[in-house]
Amino acid sequence: MSGFVARVRHDDSPGAGSEFDQLVESAAKRWAAIDSLLPKPSPPRPSGYPLLTVSDGLGSPVATGTMLYSWYQPGDVGRTWGVSDQHWLTPVVGGPEPEAALDSLLTSWRDQLEQLPTGTGSESAALVTWPARDICGVLPLQRHGLQPQRVLAARGHRRGVPPSLPPRDVTIRLAEMRDLPDVVGLLMEEHRYEEHFGGVFIQPETPEQTRRVVMRALGRTPSWIWLAERGGRPVGLVWVSPPERARWAAPLVSTSPAAHIGYGMVTASERGRGIGTALVGYAHQALDSYGVSSTLLNYAVTNPLSGPFWSRMGYRPLWTTWEIRPALAMR
Repeated sequence: MSGFVARVRHDDSPGAGSEFDQLVESAAKRWAAIDSLLPKPSPPRPSGYPLLTVSDGLGSPVATGTMLYSWYQPGDVGRTWGVSDQHWLTPVVGGPEPEAALDSLLTSWRDQLEQLPTGTGSESAALVTWPARDICGVLPLQRHGLQPQRVLAARGHRRGVPPSLPPRDVTIRLAEMRDLPDVVGLLMEEHRYEEHFGGVFIQPETPEQTRRVVMRALGRTPSWIWLAERGGRPVGLVWVSPPERARWAAPLVSTSPAAHIGYGMVTASERGRGIGTALVGYAHQALDSYGVSSTLLNYAVTNPLSGPFWSRMGYRPLWTTWEIRPALAMR
């Protein structure tokens, strides 16, 4: 690691030419060997922020990191899903010593964060998304104080438990516009539960923002929101974004088309009765018939229910988001 040299680039086209081709190819080979669902890493592109690079003793890049800053002011929808000041690093790490190269890259990033005039106070975070099976990144991320916060999990075509019927007195159907209050109520219950794991921050605007998003979804045919009811009372739902509404997810996985499950929940008093399994079964049947190759979803690492449940449903970690708050707590 002492032979590596870290530097900061401010040019307009950091990925131009062949300077990073060998680095990207090295990272791509490692990813392909450890996880066939990972996409090929992209070369660094201009982002308006400095590009961090780490070179070996011969001057060849062994790691790059694209910096990105996101700021959410009060009232923004994104404020529900994270702290107001978010500093992201997108790393591409190759070479024969990827653990040491990442360690050096994170040190350089920490130095850059220290030089920022604003945005690193108590309501800030430093975040890195890293392939879940690329274990060479675990120790460097831990050494710099970051901890795994969220998982993006993936399910292949027709993976998971076979479809099952709901309990006898439970019905499952596609939600319609008349279900707007019930769907919003279930989602707000889910938001309140997720607050316990530090990834959701309910704002005064969150209920109304949720209502508007749900109303748009219910205005489509089909809504891709399945609602479970017991005796006419809503007890759970699963909300799917099909490929045409989940284009942001396509670059995160090697197979296509890709869909995303935004919510899958059962109200607390009804858990453990097979309702969630039946709901997801309905969604999976629709996705498999639609020709979806990969279905993605997110859950908090510390949520004691999500990981075991989604694993049974055929999902496994693809990416892990590591985080530290505030950003300057990074070592």
